[in-house]
Amino acid sequence: MQQDPVALSPSRHNRWYERILLNPALGHLLSLAIILLGSQFLAYQAWIQNTNQGITLGLLAGCYLLTIYLSSNIAKYAGGRATRYHLGTTLIAIAVVLAGVLLIRIGYSRSSLVIGIALLISLRALSVPINLRFRYLKLACIPSPTIEAILPTLSGSFEYRVLAEPDLGQTRYDGLVVDMEAELSDEWIRFISHCNIAGFPVLNARKFTETLNGKVNLAALQSMDLANLQPQPVYLAAKRALDIMLTLLVAPLLIPFCLVVALLIRLDSPGPAIFVQERIGKGNRIFRMYKFRSMLPREAGEATAQFADQDAHRITRLGAFIRKVRIDELPQFLNILKGDMSLIGPRPEQPEFVEHFEEKLPYYSYRHIIRPGITGWAQVNRGYTTDTESTREKVEHDFYYIKNLSPLLDLLIVMRTLKTIATGFGALSCGKSVRKSLSLFPFTNIGSSLRFCFPHWKSKPCPKCAGSALLSITARMRYQHKKACLTS
Repeated sequence: MQQDPVALSPSRHNRWYERILLNPALGHLLSLAIILLGSQFLAYQAWIQNTNQGITLGLLAGCYLLTIYLSSNIAKYAGGRATRYHLGTTLIAIAVVLAGVLLIRIGYSRSSLVIGIALLISLRALSVPINLRFRYLKLACIPSPTIEAILPTLSGSFEYRVLAEPDLGQTRYDGLVVDMEAELSDEWIRFISHCNIAGFPVLNARKFTETLNGKVNLAALQSMDLANLQPQPVYLAAKRALDIMLTLLVAPLLIPFCLVVALLIRLDSPGPAIFVQERIGKGNRIFRMYKFRSMLPREAGEATAQFADQDAHRITRLGAFIRKVRIDELPQFLNILKGDMSLIGPRPEQPEFVEHFEEKLPYYSYRHIIRPGITGWAQVNRGYTTDTESTREKVEHDFYYIKNLSPLLDLLIVMRTLKTIATGFGALSCGKSVRKSLSLFPFTNIGSSLRFCFPHWKSKPCPKCAGSALLSITARMRYQHKKACLTS
């Protein structure tokens, strides 16, 4: 059984003219009329004259309705109201309609379709400042010892005020946030009851924060909440079929690209191109996960299970790039075909880490109720983890994904993954001071050599090894040089 995310919709605009001007249904009807009439009359200066023009208007109407459906449902999830996803769903809807036209090969009017798409994009862009101005939330909070600790201190999507007395006064609010686990006086309980009876939205503070932050608070998680973390078998089966279909679809493009990457890795540094490591998957089963090697091979005696930042000194030049744009994860499409992984899901961890985290986080293994993924909700929100506390936050994101598992949440993760690839968010970096130094040597090997000495840099390069680093050209030499510096 799953629960839908808390519906966050402004309701304070209740004056008659506000209900007309800010009415979502009326706004959508007006936008649809502008798109259909505008595309037809701008293209032909007349009403529908043939079947192709009628089909085109039907395509535009379907495109708009699909856009509204995607954007309104993605907005239910944490971060889904962002402008980039507001416009991203528009482009996805347009791509789906155009793909359908090309596959079915139906007749259409090119000029009116192009004009209609331009009008659609323009209206969606125009709605962004309107939403920013009128669609943010203004909330009233019932005072309790923990209410301010539960709610986020800063948010661009809402503002809240803690009430001093059980009265809203002259201020108009969109809802009342209540810590349901706090002990409240009879006066406050009566006030909450009256608000609820009057149709004023009353929000559970914990669920409201969960929807805003995109993570489940493990400290407040109870055994009864596990019933809400049971994924739907029907969607899991459909998700598995979609994983296989998409993997086979991209295979003709993926295989040649992976061969080129493997060759570059072999030329860049010594060692195999593919790195194989045991990870824990669905049902706590161990499987062998494949990645492109982005680090130098370990020396004899080095620990095998370490957090990513502890291995930063072993990252090769090419490895830093393929990690940033997530190319190193491409061999995991083979894990998808084998049934070990999915395209989207919690990231699999090493058995040693799983054993350690289960001792610290009692609910940790529950993330293994579904297949791990190449990308996931925790990856696009948190990136790499380097200690138990950051892993705890990552697990909270995983629980949110499992609790709200759906096609639209997966679509939001795909869009956020593209943003992550473009920005390099969460990739293991080599330090800000080193990146500044790299910018001083864009056409030499000095910067790429010095960056492997960053653990003992502050604001200046290491005086002990700055000179000799000029001679460190290959990845292997840089690694040996760094070890000598740290042990001397």
